[in-house]
Amino acid sequence: MKKFLKSMEMTVLTGTFLLAAVTSLAGCSKKAKSNAPSLRLANDITSNYTPIINTAVLEGLAEKNGVCPIIDYNDGIEPLITGKIDGRLTDLVASLITGGNGEDLAIFAGTMGGGHIVYANKNVAGQVRDLKNWKGRTIGARVKITPQLVLAHALKEKYGYSDEDVTFKFFDNDQAIMAACAKGEIDIGTTYYAYKDTAEAQGLVIIAELVDLAPDYACCRQTANGKKVKSDRNLFVAWTKGLIEAWKVYNTDEKTAIKAVKKITKQDDTWVRQNIYDPERTAHITFNPDPFYNGCLAQYQICVDKGYINKENPRPLPEYFDISIYADALKEVIAENADDKFYKDMWTYFVSHNNEYPDFEKKYPATL
Repeated sequence: MKKFLKSMEMTVLTGTFLLAAVTSLAGCSKKAKSNAPSLRLANDITSNYTPIINTAVLEGLAEKNGVCPIIDYNDGIEPLITGKIDGRLTDLVASLITGGNGEDLAIFAGTMGGGHIVYANKNVAGQVRDLKNWKGRTIGARVKITPQLVLAHALKEKYGYSDEDVTFKFFDNDQAIMAACAKGEIDIGTTYYAYKDTAEAQGLVIIAELVDLAPDYACCRQTANGKKVKSDRNLFVAWTKGLIEAWKVYNTDEKTAIKAVKKITKQDDTWVRQNIYDPERTAHITFNPDPFYNGCLAQYQICVDKGYINKENPRPLPEYFDISIYADALKEVIAENADDKFYKDMWTYFVSHNNEYPDFEKKYPATL
């Protein structure tokens, strides 16, 4: 029972931002000398702890590069579509579907990848540890959310499973998935890593992390309003430079990254370290800002297959997925830090994770 309550406490804290005290996060100092133009960007409340975003804002990296980010907290994509905000820092599937059905958007950078756990009812766990035995099984998921698409893609590509071979049953939230799996109403389920202890307390058996089935898969991406990115592309490049520099801070200066997340979440060092640095605790979550077109393309294809995007005449993903913003930002950072191997390695990662983009080799060299 104590383990269950501890998990629930962590889950609640993960999604709590003390809205009574703060409803937005301004990224420019009150005494800013640069008078940097602003970008209004939306973040999910449940993703308020992302270290790269918070470090870029609170450590002044975005401002240093020429943009003042103002972070609002809301969970919908409508403000992005209507232009009430300039960009959205979370969610991939909503952007894939909305852009694929014609809205003027541009996916341009990454926020999160990984972070989900796959578990099974205890009576079938021994059998379904091997995906070859998933045929005829029922899988619980939230509809139009990354784990559903990643699982569907892995089952199709690795094992040739069609919609007739496995059944996806959809639920409103992770708690409902866990309850159904514990009762045997579904065989397999997947949830965000924060529910790990809760799932085990209900008798569910962890059979894999989602990264075991789809290594290095994409999750939350960053998306710009189409009109805004056309008129002020330089601001998105500047913001992305801050993200790139914050990624280095995260990897080389744990104290600074933890300080930024503590300021947002109001939690202690132990809680923050567990939620942003412990790979076993977080199901190997990553906060790499790379756009990762290749991984997003896999989920786009499932969206088309399932009819979430018009099957008859799907809008091509490259029409609303812009890797050039990140590429230009990274080139500038490398040029400004010519002897820094960390940033050059980021370019190697960019090449390997985005080389399925049309004409990639013509536009982007293998090394800089």
